[in-house]
Amino acid sequence: MGGSKRVVVVWPQYLDLTLPRRLGRKLPKNYSVAKPTLDELVSACKELKLECVAERDAKYCRTWYLGGSGRIIIHVSDDVRKLDLLKALSNKIRELRAMSSRSLPRSER
Repeated sequence: MGGSKRVVVVWPQYLDLTLPRRLGRKLPKNYSVAKPTLDELVSACKELKLECVAERDAKYCRTWYLGGSGRIIIHVSDDVRKLDLLKALSNKIRELRAMSSRSLPRSER
Protein backbone atom coordinates (compact mmCIF):
# COMPACT_ATOMS: atom_id res chain seq x y z
CA MET A 1 0.00 0.00 0.00
CA GLY A 2 2.89 2.40 0.73
CA GLY A 3 4.80 4.09 -2.05
CA SER A 4 6.78 1.03 -3.09
CA LYS A 5 8.59 1.32 -6.42
CA ARG A 6 9.83 -1.08 -9.04
CA VAL A 7 12.13 -0.77 -12.02
CA VAL A 8 10.89 -0.97 -15.61
CA VAL A 9 13.34 -1.20 -18.51
CA VAL A 10 12.16 0.42 -21.75
CA TRP A 11 13.99 -0.03 -25.04
CA PRO A 12 13.13 2.27 -27.98
CA GLN A 13 12.42 -0.88 -29.99
CA TYR A 14 9.38 -1.55 -27.79
CA LEU A 15 7.66 1.48 -29.38
CA ASP A 16 9.06 1.26 -32.93
CA LEU A 17 6.38 1.12 -35.61
CA THR A 18 8.88 -0.09 -38.22
CA LEU A 19 9.72 -3.29 -36.32
CA PRO A 20 7.60 -6.43 -36.26
CA ARG A 21 6.63 -7.91 -32.93
CA ARG A 22 9.14 -10.74 -33.33
CA LEU A 23 11.94 -8.15 -33.27
CA GLY A 24 10.76 -6.54 -30.06
CA ARG A 25 7.84 -4.18 -30.67
CA LYS A 26 5.49 -4.49 -27.68
CA LEU A 27 2.69 -2.14 -28.73
CA PRO A 28 0.07 -2.50 -31.47
CA LYS A 29 0.88 -0.42 -34.55
CA ASN A 30 -1.80 2.16 -33.81
CA TYR A 31 0.01 3.04 -30.54
CA SER A 32 3.56 2.83 -31.91
CA VAL A 33 5.77 5.60 -33.32
CA ALA A 34 8.29 5.38 -36.15
CA LYS A 35 11.93 5.14 -35.06
CA PRO A 36 11.74 6.56 -31.51
CA THR A 37 15.08 7.78 -30.20
CA LEU A 38 16.54 7.55 -26.74
CA ASP A 39 16.42 11.33 -26.42
CA GLU A 40 12.70 11.32 -27.26
CA LEU A 41 12.14 8.70 -24.57
CA VAL A 42 14.01 10.80 -22.02
CA SER A 43 11.99 13.88 -22.99
CA ALA A 44 8.74 11.92 -22.73
CA CYS A 45 9.72 10.68 -19.26
CA LYS A 46 10.48 14.22 -18.13
CA GLU A 47 7.16 15.47 -19.49
CA LEU A 48 5.33 12.66 -17.67
CA LYS A 49 7.34 13.43 -14.51
CA LEU A 50 8.83 9.94 -14.35
CA GLU A 51 12.10 9.22 -12.60
CA CYS A 52 14.37 7.70 -15.24
CA VAL A 53 17.99 6.94 -16.11
CA ALA A 54 19.26 6.64 -19.69
CA GLU A 55 21.88 4.01 -20.53
CA ARG A 56 23.22 4.99 -23.94
CA ASP A 57 25.68 2.14 -24.47
CA ALA A 58 23.21 -0.73 -24.01
CA LYS A 59 22.11 -2.66 -27.13
CA TYR A 60 18.82 -4.50 -27.50
CA CYS A 61 19.60 -8.18 -28.10
CA ARG A 62 17.07 -8.78 -30.88
CA THR A 63 18.19 -5.82 -33.01
CA TRP A 64 21.80 -5.21 -31.99
CA TYR A 65 22.81 -5.12 -35.68
CA LEU A 66 20.47 -2.22 -36.57
CA GLY A 67 22.64 0.32 -34.79
CA GLY A 68 20.09 1.98 -32.51
CA SER A 69 21.25 1.70 -28.95
CA GLY A 70 20.29 2.65 -25.47
CA ARG A 71 17.57 2.01 -22.96
CA ILE A 72 15.68 3.83 -20.26
CA ILE A 73 15.34 2.57 -16.71
CA ILE A 74 12.22 3.99 -15.11
CA HIS A 75 11.21 3.82 -11.46
CA VAL A 76 7.44 3.50 -11.16
CA SER A 77 5.01 2.53 -8.44
CA ASP A 78 3.92 -1.08 -8.19
CA ASP A 79 0.42 -0.40 -9.50
CA VAL A 80 1.59 0.89 -12.92
CA ARG A 81 1.35 -1.69 -15.71
CA LYS A 82 4.21 -1.79 -18.20
CA LEU A 83 1.89 -1.77 -21.22
CA ASP A 84 0.11 1.34 -19.93
CA LEU A 85 3.48 3.00 -19.36
CA LEU A 86 4.58 2.19 -22.92
CA LYS A 87 1.34 3.62 -24.33
CA ALA A 88 1.77 6.81 -22.31
CA LEU A 89 5.37 7.20 -23.52
CA SER A 90 4.34 6.62 -27.13
CA ASN A 91 1.53 9.18 -26.91
CA LYS A 92 3.86 11.73 -25.35
CA ILE A 93 6.47 11.20 -28.09
CA ARG A 94 3.74 11.81 -30.69
CA GLU A 95 2.77 15.04 -28.92
CA LEU A 96 6.39 16.19 -28.71
CA ARG A 97 6.93 15.47 -32.40
CA ALA A 98 3.77 17.37 -33.32
CA MET A 99 4.85 20.35 -31.22
CA SER A 100 8.33 20.41 -32.75
CA SER A 101 6.98 20.18 -36.31
CA ARG A 102 4.68 23.14 -35.62
CA SER A 103 7.59 25.23 -34.39
CA LEU A 104 9.73 24.59 -37.51
CA PRO A 105 9.63 27.11 -40.36
CA ARG A 106 7.73 25.92 -43.44
CA SER A 107 10.92 25.46 -45.46
CA GLU A 108 12.23 22.83 -42.97
CA ARG A 109 9.05 20.70 -42.83
